[in-house]
Amino acid sequence: MSSRILAGRYELLEKIGDGGMAVVYKARCRLLNRFVAIKILKPDFTKDLKFIENFRRESQAAASLSHPNIVNIYDVGKEGNIYYIVMELIEGQVLSDVIKNEGPMEYRRAVDIAKQIALALSFAHKNHIIHRDVKPHNILITREGIAKITDFGIAKAVNEGTIVGNTGTIMGSVHYFSPEQARGGYVDEKSDIYSLGIVLYEMLTGKVPFDADNPVAVALMHMNEEIVPPSKHVSGIPRSLEEIVMKATNKYQINRFKSADEMYEALCAVDMEKAIPLAGFNHSGGGLDATIVMNAVNGNQKGAYSDPEGDNAGDMRSKNKKEPKSKKKVKINKIKLAAIILALICAIPVSQLILSALEEFAFAKEVTVPDLRGKTVEAATAELKQYGLELRLGDEITSSEYEAGLIVSQDPEAQMKVKEGYVVTVNVSKGKERVKEGTIPPVVNRTLSDAEFVLKSYGYELGRVSEQHSDMPKDIVIKQSPEAGTVADPGTRVDVVVSIGKAIEYVQMPNLIGKGIDVARQELETLGLTMGTPTYEMSNAFELNSVMWQQYEPGVLLEKGTAVNLKISTGSKPSASSRSIALTVDYEHAANEIFYLTVVVSDESGVRTVINREQRIKSDGSEILSLNGTGRGSVKVLFDNDVAYEWDVNFDTGEIN
Repeated sequence: MSSRILAGRYELLEKIGDGGMAVVYKARCRLLNRFVAIKILKPDFTKDLKFIENFRRESQAAASLSHPNIVNIYDVGKEGNIYYIVMELIEGQVLSDVIKNEGPMEYRRAVDIAKQIALALSFAHKNHIIHRDVKPHNILITREGIAKITDFGIAKAVNEGTIVGNTGTIMGSVHYFSPEQARGGYVDEKSDIYSLGIVLYEMLTGKVPFDADNPVAVALMHMNEEIVPPSKHVSGIPRSLEEIVMKATNKYQINRFKSADEMYEALCAVDMEKAIPLAGFNHSGGGLDATIVMNAVNGNQKGAYSDPEGDNAGDMRSKNKKEPKSKKKVKINKIKLAAIILALICAIPVSQLILSALEEFAFAKEVTVPDLRGKTVEAATAELKQYGLELRLGDEITSSEYEAGLIVSQDPEAQMKVKEGYVVTVNVSKGKERVKEGTIPPVVNRTLSDAEFVLKSYGYELGRVSEQHSDMPKDIVIKQSPEAGTVADPGTRVDVVVSIGKAIEYVQMPNLIGKGIDVARQELETLGLTMGTPTYEMSNAFELNSVMWQQYEPGVLLEKGTAVNLKISTGSKPSASSRSIALTVDYEHAANEIFYLTVVVSDESGVRTVINREQRIKSDGSEILSLNGTGRGSVKVLFDNDVAYEWDVNFDTGEIN
């Protein structure tokens, strides 16, 4: 038996990853002759029909995303009870491993990675796809230093499914959850921005801002505790970069960056060592919004989570807030809150105890949030009261659309459905910002289309576009003139140079016929070629383990990186007088799920390798070997490089010992 084949085209080669939801294999697409990564769902995740439906829908939607900073999805399929995703194979490291091994990054490197992920999120958001699980474990760094984010859309399928799965993955993700995700609230593009802010924080400091023994405690910290500025842990972080981290991780969606594009531009400004003033960033005292506003847990705690000791209730800016009647009462409510969050985070079956805790909140009346923009705080407060909602003041921000004192934006947005008692946060205009002399925005590292959009939004025009080979992906701007930060009149044309990828290099195919497999592999690698998956065949003309056929003729020009398939000799064919015997090989002694099988036969005609390092899958159980030979001899079976079985055989009589 050869390697496991999926859909008649994907040959599984080796396991390269194992997570809570899926196992990842390196595979070869026989149709297109390229290496890919295949993520196969674990059996626990294939038993829930709703989850499978969501999984296929979201994965197919994510497959439409084609961006240099997003791992491409090539195919989504099913074979029997196996559900899989075929993805781009990335040679490099997972960002979580980089952080674990190296600790805090030099800030410029962290900024570069964050910029690339911001570009990826911007592209996805414009295509109406929210990631929902941005974390270092889902970010890959190629050998060229290009950051690529993976698992788009999959998190949504997990969130919407009802399956009971391995909670380890969920527990790991909770360190990067936004507060609204932790409390089961409305999730939008700004939730991804929060998670990216946490990732940036971890890159700069080597640690996540919140950590605890269980996911519930971490979720509560995201919702209620203030993030310690990264400069408190690591020195040398520019003030403007710290402001970006703190704004991205604001407890309230409305106070974060409006978009991934806005965050990207702020990160570019750090490169220029010029800080962009960030609306909503508090430079005074303890920083940002110390107390989180929660959904109603019971009738006495509308919109608030109070400390059980009564010394940190927080300012809800509500006239109707009531104090808890007793410490015991508050502690009970905290248990209820923990039960709610645990149900939301872990996605486990809800017990009777949790159902009891949810009863008061789940059956509260649902109302539609009104549009408060352009209204005074007093008018908005009165209107919200009619709906059973409360108002919380956010930040004062500049606005060219609304006069000072009028509401500019709100969270949740108008027409959203919420429960009675929900607290609506509003930002209020402090008037128009003084018009400053314009400067050219940064467009390097953007796609050409994004660069044109950014330039026009700043009042400038895209000028001459030229192309140049580079290590950057195709269609990415690598140079601009005038440079970012240059003072220029509106309408100024900005010339850009766009990458067309690396220059293609060609090499001549060598003559490998008759050479040993190890020598052939070395020659190919020296030229920048790779050896494909070899096939094996007995031959009287070629020595054992020598090349007897090559895919390309000697002298043919091949692009560097091309995989070359070879046929390898397994030694002389048995004589005409040989007899056949059958041996059963059980895989139970294999140390790995995917292992290499080697079978060596020794008889009166000599020693030969009849199966040379062919891949097998342990879960397949066993196989029957039909072996030819003459007279007395032996059969040796190796799993990887270890002897698993050895028999003395008599091919003439069929005797096996």
